[in-house]
Amino acid sequence: MRVSTDADQVTLDLVRLRHGDVNPAGPGFRTDDVPAVAAQRIPGRLQPIHPGSYMRATGVVAGAREVRLSVTVWPTTPGAGRVQGVLSLTDESGRHVAALALDEAGTPVLTTPDGVVVRAAQPLLERRWYRVTASLAADRCELAVTALNPLPGDHDGTPQSGAGVPVDRASGVVAAALDVVAESGHQVPAGLYNGKIEAPEVRGDGAIAARWAFEDLTDLAVAVDASGHGHHGELRNGPARAMTGSNWTGDVDDFRQAPEQYGAIHFHDDDLIDAGWDVDTTVTLPSDLPSGVYAIRLRRVEEVPAELPSPDVDHIPFAVLPAVGAPRKSVAFVLPTFTYVAYANERLMHRLDYEAAGITDHPIVPGFHDRLLAEHPEFGSSLYDHHSDGSGVCYSSFLRPIPNLRPDYRMWLQNAPRHLPADLYTVAFFDHAGIEYDVLTDHDVHADGAAALDGYQVVVTGSHPEYYSGTMLDAVQAHVEAGGCLMYLGGNGFYWVATPDPRRPEVIEVRRSAGIRTWEAAPGEHHHSTTGEHGGLWRWRGRSPNKLVGVGMCSQGWDEKAPPFIRSELSYAPEYAWVFDGISDHEIGDFGLIMNGASGDELDRYDPALGSPPNTAVLATSGRHSNYYQLAVEDALMLSPGLGGEDCDDVRSDMVLVEHAGGGAVFSVGSICFTGCLPWNGFDNNVARLVHNVLTNFRNRNSKKS
Repeated sequence: MRVSTDADQVTLDLVRLRHGDVNPAGPGFRTDDVPAVAAQRIPGRLQPIHPGSYMRATGVVAGAREVRLSVTVWPTTPGAGRVQGVLSLTDESGRHVAALALDEAGTPVLTTPDGVVVRAAQPLLERRWYRVTASLAADRCELAVTALNPLPGDHDGTPQSGAGVPVDRASGVVAAALDVVAESGHQVPAGLYNGKIEAPEVRGDGAIAARWAFEDLTDLAVAVDASGHGHHGELRNGPARAMTGSNWTGDVDDFRQAPEQYGAIHFHDDDLIDAGWDVDTTVTLPSDLPSGVYAIRLRRVEEVPAELPSPDVDHIPFAVLPAVGAPRKSVAFVLPTFTYVAYANERLMHRLDYEAAGITDHPIVPGFHDRLLAEHPEFGSSLYDHHSDGSGVCYSSFLRPIPNLRPDYRMWLQNAPRHLPADLYTVAFFDHAGIEYDVLTDHDVHADGAAALDGYQVVVTGSHPEYYSGTMLDAVQAHVEAGGCLMYLGGNGFYWVATPDPRRPEVIEVRRSAGIRTWEAAPGEHHHSTTGEHGGLWRWRGRSPNKLVGVGMCSQGWDEKAPPFIRSELSYAPEYAWVFDGISDHEIGDFGLIMNGASGDELDRYDPALGSPPNTAVLATSGRHSNYYQLAVEDALMLSPGLGGEDCDDVRSDMVLVEHAGGGAVFSVGSICFTGCLPWNGFDNNVARLVHNVLTNFRNRNSKKS
């Protein structure tokens, strides 16, 4: 466990999570203590985080008397009002002896700890390519800047001269930062740079010392030295790879087809992959601990506060998988952890005005966890956010504090649980109904493929399995085709292509385009650096969610009253009586702990044109939505009036059943809000009954269990 706190000491123990929502209309926040794991007291301390990406290589020019630096740059915040290191010669401590940098106004300079030695004639322009070279020796220095696509009066390569700088103390090289020094065993960067860097090269005493080939993506955390001297650079905090370079022609958009045109890395001063905290203690789990959703509970005080969330208690969640070789339950509940990581530290409320945009009818009020996140920008951002230079965040990791991944989190947009705490509704339902289940995660399904689901008769999704890899889609498809059953109890599922880094599975990558998005990948940068595959929507790669689960994303919105589902005429046919056994209501889910209804937040509909199988049975359709819901952009060929829920028939949720030839079946509800209905009235309601009916039928079909 890695802990940071301003408390003198904290108590740490293990709990099993049963229900997360603190809403008094539901069961309340519930956990079970795990007495098999003894509580610990550990001293408290604050652990800093040092965001910002950079490259560091050691021993590059040790002992050289003359050094020549050259690099191509594309700055994104050249006038940031602070010095930004581009290519630094550093001593053994990591401090710069001399550096190519941008000054406060964005003018290239050759600088030392004593001050600027040479300054270029004028600042660089934002998002334009320049080649910068510098020669350093004890008797004389020189700096030249050349605009690669010059404008009138632009940098023309005329060298500027200055006093000499002894470089014999230099040994290492840092790119995208001025200094990288060790403090308490951690690397601390200073003078971070925003923008692309391409083809950095260092010569010592006239001979090539290092030339880093940023187009080599063998390891995304390594900058390969193509000079043959082995001075490979370590890339920290995940700068963006597979970026177009100065010579990109636009003829290809796949870096694998023309790697020489993708020789740039985009560095950001707020990149963060790993908080880098030290370990404070370890917790050993019993070998017979049942599979489930658990949390390490941290407390400043002995008693758990009556009101949650609270600054005096925190829960760090994790999943316990079934033991290797242990008999599997008939039901597997798959936590959508790819989605959790994609949304980790989402900061949209600070950038977008949802009320003004007309997609919510109530004021946005940040909760405790969102206020904590706002107070700590160093925690990093989500795949929905922008970097400080305006570019989109394409990597996210769970190796950092994530305040919005907590069992008591209430999302600001609907003032109700989303993601993990919403998925605990399903956990609570299983527990209440006495249904035995194993817990898996997206990460496990991606790592093990179809084998992760072997032996399970029923696979149940979380409420928002939005981010999926091809391996995961294959696994779920294979499960159903082999006679297994799938219950998709959510909305906006199987939507974005998401890929983990094969060498760092904690890192998830997304490149956004075409769908509902908060940023757009730049031209030529739609392919994932982690796998090479095209990013964006699975729909545009011929794998629409409709094909897999019968429904697919069609709208989103947030208002005070989500409508219920209205049963279709087909639902009253005898062959579907088992679905509605014990239910006489025509409306399903006119209640709930999220937005007061079953169909809301993000919606999926049945659509044969998008791949919904022809034998899909539409059992219910949501009532009319308000105009706070608009048709998804990928469905709107032209912008026109009438695309809101009050007028557009395509803005809806559909509850469907799809039977498969091998005996398997898929049941889908097409709404993120749906599981929020399960605990209503002590689990005595038509949604809980319907889910229980389907789950019972699916469990009793021809078993896949090995």
